[in-house]
Amino acid sequence: MELSKKRVGIVSDGGTDYAIFSRLVECLLGDKAELEIFELNRQSLRDEVDRYWTAANRANCYYLPHQPAKDLQAAIVNLSIAAFSDFEGEVGVGEITNQDLLLITTDSEKVLKRSQAYFEDWSFSLSKIFIGAIEKFYAFQAQQAYPYRYLPLILPFICFPSSEVLIAAASGQNHYGQKPKALKQKLYETDNLATLRDEVFAEKALRHITPESIEKIFSVVPESRWLIQTLAYSSTNPNP
Repeated sequence: MELSKKRVGIVSDGGTDYAIFSRLVECLLGDKAELEIFELNRQSLRDEVDRYWTAANRANCYYLPHQPAKDLQAAIVNLSIAAFSDFEGEVGVGEITNQDLLLITTDSEKVLKRSQAYFEDWSFSLSKIFIGAIEKFYAFQAQQAYPYRYLPLILPFICFPSSEVLIAAASGQNHYGQKPKALKQKLYETDNLATLRDEVFAEKALRHITPESIEKIFSVVPESRWLIQTLAYSSTNPNP
């Protein structure tokens, strides 16, 4: 393996989500020849996020230190540890460095009526829960005397309501106020992605995510901005 290659492990809710995030990473980090991207499909936060919403809605408490948030944060820590192990399994034990990236993504399945709604307490709390979990992951590894040089940079990305917001933004379509199934129907002319052939998905979705359309995504999808800025900083391209 060439030392210059960037390695990225991606945890997602499924194959189409992985394809979307993989394409975003390619646009920001450089050409495919300079990247190795791994789908870590043994891990997913889908069920844990659903349980969090159910418990948080029932208690009307979305943030730390309330129990629904604590339970979700613990689940993210455990998933991060497992995903790191899976990443090592793909790359080789002891081969990962702090130049590698572990991207942990999930769909919130919650609708925002406008972009600024992302910063309301109920929705913005998810970002804080994830960031705290990542700090706890590093705390755990430090307690195990794991050298920081051999730990990846972990980046979270929670989409509202789903990864289709990236496609909608990149193609200049509004996604606010639309439920996940309605958004899929709008973009793909079906809400059952299992029936969508790979070439159709590439035409209706992946082709819209380009280095040029990243600016559109950054402009209208607030949850994408930290990820975009961080990946751009890590990029081999001077102007991704």
